[in-house]
Amino acid sequence: MKLQLLILLFVLGSINISRAQVIPDEENSSPQELYDFHIQKKKANNLAGWLTLTGGVAMIVGGLGINLSGGIVDNDSTNNNKGLWLSYLGGATTVASIPLFIASGKHKSKAKIQLENGAVGYTSNPYNYSAVSLVISF
Repeated sequence: MKLQLLILLFVLGSINISRAQVIPDEENSSPQELYDFHIQKKKANNLAGWLTLTGGVAMIVGGLGINLSGGIVDNDSTNNNKGLWLSYLGGATTVASIPLFIASGKHKSKAKIQLENGAVGYTSNPYNYSAVSLVISF
């Protein structure tokens, strides 16, 4: 009974400090906001994809280099498979970059749709510039 009461108090205490991720409401957003959101997500996914791809290729090359050199510390000829685990991990990392590139392409197409649907770049005041005016009254 004490354990259940303690768990209940812990759960009730943690509800006050819990927070949730805010998902943007697409129904009330302007086309400009949706375009900016999808372009930002496209850039983030594209960067993450390229980083995981290059990291995976570097791990594959490093693992093969370790394997071909005969090992890191000792030159024991009976165990030449020391770098293979790094190559396998690099292959998995390289394959993991594929969904990131796919998500980047999806966000690019969604941003293109928002660009075609709405007047992107226009705000309530389409003439946004700074100027100096001279008034001469007659």
